[in-house]
Amino acid sequence: MRRLRPSIRPATYSRVMTSYTAVCLLVLAGARPLAAASYELLPNQDARILGLPGYENANFGADILSVYTQGHNIQRTLMQFDLNGVVLEPGQRLASATLSLAASLGFGGSNGKATEIYAVARPWTETGLTWNRATPSTPWSVPGGDFLGRGWAANGQPFAVSTATPAQNGEPITWDVRELVDQWLEGFAPNHGLLLKSYEGNGLVFTQRESSSADLRPVLRLVTEPGPPRLRIERDVATDDVVLSWRGVGTAVLQERAALASGPAWADSALPVATANGRSAVTLAPEATARLYRLRPK
Repeated sequence: MRRLRPSIRPATYSRVMTSYTAVCLLVLAGARPLAAASYELLPNQDARILGLPGYENANFGADILSVYTQGHNIQRTLMQFDLNGVVLEPGQRLASATLSLAASLGFGGSNGKATEIYAVARPWTETGLTWNRATPSTPWSVPGGDFLGRGWAANGQPFAVSTATPAQNGEPITWDVRELVDQWLEGFAPNHGLLLKSYEGNGLVFTQRESSSADLRPVLRLVTEPGPPRLRIERDVATDDVVLSWRGVGTAVLQERAALASGPAWADSALPVATANGRSAVTLAPEATARLYRLRPK
């Protein structure tokens, strides 16, 4: 890795409570086990952005990656992985996703400061990216990048955090990003990539995808496992309805029963299932009583 002056370079089960109903989601394992698959992906684009006065409009697309943060010198990294080649067959889902970056101590370690991962909120280009702009023609809503945390909220908690410091140059630092990648693969949100940021005192820099050393390039490792698609629950703010949705069409059946343990046994739901863009969805009206829901394989 080049040493550059940092001033210039550096469920499964879930329960949702509302004012009118409690919805329990239970997911059943698929009946037909599938072999696990593994993927190792390199970024299709990565770059850092620099908030240092005088460099807010400079592009560092082929340069080192960094979360170096000292005074007015605030650096962040964006990267994106093409997930089109990751195939989740019916009866298969994501088991793990690990981001690995080779770190350098040339400008200092993390000093215990968290390096956080968020989802980028809009498209960007490696050659047009700057602190102020996502592309040459599109500014960020806020300088430093538009990004979202858990719940796809602008003020949400990060999807992953690490305070690690490598023992030596080139040692990898890893983040568990299964939650974020899973939501991309399950179709919950568009994949615009991820953003890494930190806090005052962090001096970490990382090797970029253009490195001549293949072993030091960023890598995203994915492993799949047998299992049903994951249910998504969201509230329609316009109608106050609750929408349950899942990946796939005709690959799973929604079941329901009363929430009380003494209630009737599980039965296939008679609620109409809408399909669009490779997803299935069921709408629950606000007046619905408390029910339990789960998927069974078809």
